[in-house]
Amino acid sequence: MTSTDIASDTELAAGGPVIAHLAPNIPRRFYRGGERIFAFRSAATPGDFDGRRPEDWLGSTARLFAEGGGGVTTLADGTELPDALAADPVGWLGAAHAARFGGDPNLLTKLLDSGERLPVHSHPSRDFAKAHLDCDHGKTEAWIVLAAEPGATVWVGFRDELGEDELAELVDAQDERLLEACNPISVSAGDAVLVPAGQPHAIGEGVLVLELQEPTDFSVMLEHERFGLELDHAFLGLDRPLALRSVDHGPLSAERIASLRTRWADVEGQGPALPDEGSEYFRAEVVRPVGAPVTVDAAYAVVVAVAGRGAIDSAQGSLAVAAGDVLLVPHAAGPLTVSGDVTLIRCMPPAP
Repeated sequence: MTSTDIASDTELAAGGPVIAHLAPNIPRRFYRGGERIFAFRSAATPGDFDGRRPEDWLGSTARLFAEGGGGVTTLADGTELPDALAADPVGWLGAAHAARFGGDPNLLTKLLDSGERLPVHSHPSRDFAKAHLDCDHGKTEAWIVLAAEPGATVWVGFRDELGEDELAELVDAQDERLLEACNPISVSAGDAVLVPAGQPHAIGEGVLVLELQEPTDFSVMLEHERFGLELDHAFLGLDRPLALRSVDHGPLSAERIASLRTRWADVEGQGPALPDEGSEYFRAEVVRPVGAPVTVDAAYAVVVAVAGRGAIDSAQGSLAVAAGDVLLVPHAAGPLTVSGDVTLIRCMPPAP
């Protein structure tokens, strides 16, 4: 499968966009992974799978910064999602969102399977992106952990404050000291971690996450040699000293790390999956009917069924859902009523 794979079972109704089942949209990347995505989505591993398909871009309007520039979702009628949103921003995104943002969903959602440890890297803030990358979006992100091998670890933020020269020295060395400078965090299924823009981070091997982020592919690759990345890719086409100005030099304290963590698996009925701080950038909501159906308000959302099976009822009809299903839900679908023994996560833009 490639980044041009289309959404299935989707047609535009006369009255506007309808709920879409999304097929995998898996561009090739520089690091290994992908097996857990195919297993989670109950999809056959393609015959040409090369072990470097670690990300499934869900409802994507963004393109890869490098590596071929793919990643945008294409709907079943052949329309790329950005064009569909621009043609009917109110139907897809709602009147309030369209009035503020037009056809920009302000959201990129992914499944990410770390088949190896990812490099230590960071993402620029909105202010940095506006000043130096001609883009309104930076890349704050969040990880909703769906599965993790025993002892799985992620790293976020530097343990100690690094001076400008100290950081440059670590980047020059391209050795394990970069990872050792970061805060290790043990994770298991049910955890969630918010990663503010600028914080250096890495995901260890053996983790499957549902990732929400601002809709860009901007990454400053502090580690790049061992992954064979060209310097223009590693530093976003910027001079290295300028690119490193986007990196938070720390320290990130234990108290601050605690504020960035939560347990989405503890939610019953309906509730947030992420710390409140993330709502400026995106929202993730757990929907888990316990004893009675749950009705949620109309919203543009990428909806991922993470466990069980059940049904979603809306003004557009009833849909059966099961673990591994991914739906693109337009605002025009109206409120949704979720029933059955199912757990959904609704990934949504910031509230307008």
